[in-house]
Amino acid sequence: MAQNTMTDPRHYLDEIRANTEKMRAQGKVTPTENALFGMIDGMAGLMTFTLEQMAEMRRRLDALEAAASAGAAPAGR
Repeated sequence: MAQNTMTDPRHYLDEIRANTEKMRAQGKVTPTENALFGMIDGMAGLMTFTLEQMAEMRRRLDALEAAASAGAAPAGR
Protein backbone atom coordinates (compact mmCIF):
# COMPACT_ATOMS: atom_id res chain seq x y z
CA MET A 1 0.00 0.00 0.00
CA ALA A 2 1.35 3.41 -0.94
CA GLN A 3 2.04 5.80 1.88
CA ASN A 4 -0.02 8.96 2.04
CA THR A 5 -0.66 11.78 4.44
CA MET A 6 -3.62 9.95 5.97
CA THR A 7 -1.55 6.93 7.01
CA ASP A 8 1.85 8.59 7.53
CA PRO A 9 2.08 12.40 7.75
CA ARG A 10 5.88 12.14 7.93
CA HIS A 11 5.84 10.80 4.37
CA TYR A 12 4.40 14.13 3.22
CA LEU A 13 7.00 16.11 5.14
CA ASP A 14 9.78 13.92 3.72
CA GLU A 15 8.40 14.51 0.23
CA ILE A 16 8.46 18.28 0.75
CA ARG A 17 12.06 18.13 1.94
CA ALA A 18 13.10 15.93 -1.00
CA ASN A 19 11.47 18.26 -3.52
CA THR A 20 13.10 21.26 -1.87
CA GLU A 21 16.52 19.61 -2.11
CA LYS A 22 15.92 18.74 -5.78
CA MET A 23 15.15 22.39 -6.55
CA ARG A 24 18.21 23.57 -4.65
CA ALA A 25 20.39 21.03 -6.48
CA GLN A 26 19.37 22.51 -9.85
CA GLY A 27 21.41 25.57 -8.94
CA LYS A 28 18.84 27.99 -10.30
CA VAL A 29 17.45 29.06 -6.96
CA THR A 30 17.40 32.74 -6.10
CA PRO A 31 18.35 33.92 -2.61
CA THR A 32 14.68 34.67 -1.95
CA GLU A 33 13.63 31.16 -2.99
CA ASN A 34 16.44 29.70 -0.90
CA ALA A 35 15.16 31.61 2.14
CA LEU A 36 11.65 30.37 1.43
CA PHE A 37 12.89 26.80 1.21
CA GLY A 38 14.65 27.27 4.54
CA MET A 39 11.38 28.42 6.09
CA ILE A 40 9.54 25.45 4.59
CA ASP A 41 12.15 23.08 5.99
CA GLY A 42 11.88 24.76 9.39
CA MET A 43 8.10 24.43 9.35
CA ALA A 44 8.44 20.76 8.41
CA GLY A 45 10.74 20.31 11.41
CA LEU A 46 8.23 21.99 13.70
CA MET A 47 5.45 19.83 12.28
CA THR A 48 7.51 16.68 12.87
CA PHE A 49 8.14 17.75 16.47
CA THR A 50 4.43 18.45 16.95
CA LEU A 51 3.47 15.07 15.51
CA GLU A 52 5.91 13.32 17.84
CA GLN A 53 4.55 15.21 20.85
CA MET A 54 0.96 14.38 19.88
CA ALA A 55 1.86 10.70 19.45
CA GLU A 56 3.45 10.67 22.91
CA MET A 57 0.39 12.33 24.43
CA ARG A 58 -1.82 9.74 22.72
CA ARG A 59 0.29 6.90 24.14
CA ARG A 60 0.01 8.38 27.62
CA LEU A 61 -3.74 8.92 27.28
CA ASP A 62 -4.22 5.34 26.09
CA ALA A 63 -2.19 4.08 29.07
CA LEU A 64 -4.25 6.18 31.49
CA GLU A 65 -7.51 4.99 29.95
CA ALA A 66 -6.37 1.37 30.15
CA ALA A 67 -5.33 1.79 33.78
CA ALA A 68 -8.63 3.49 34.62
CA SER A 69 -10.72 0.78 32.99
CA ALA A 70 -8.67 -1.97 34.63
CA GLY A 71 -9.16 -0.40 38.05
CA ALA A 72 -12.82 0.56 37.58
CA ALA A 73 -15.34 -0.89 39.99
CA PRO A 74 -17.79 -3.39 38.49
CA ALA A 75 -21.14 -1.96 37.45
CA GLY A 76 -23.93 -2.06 40.05
CA ARG A 77 -21.76 -1.33 43.08
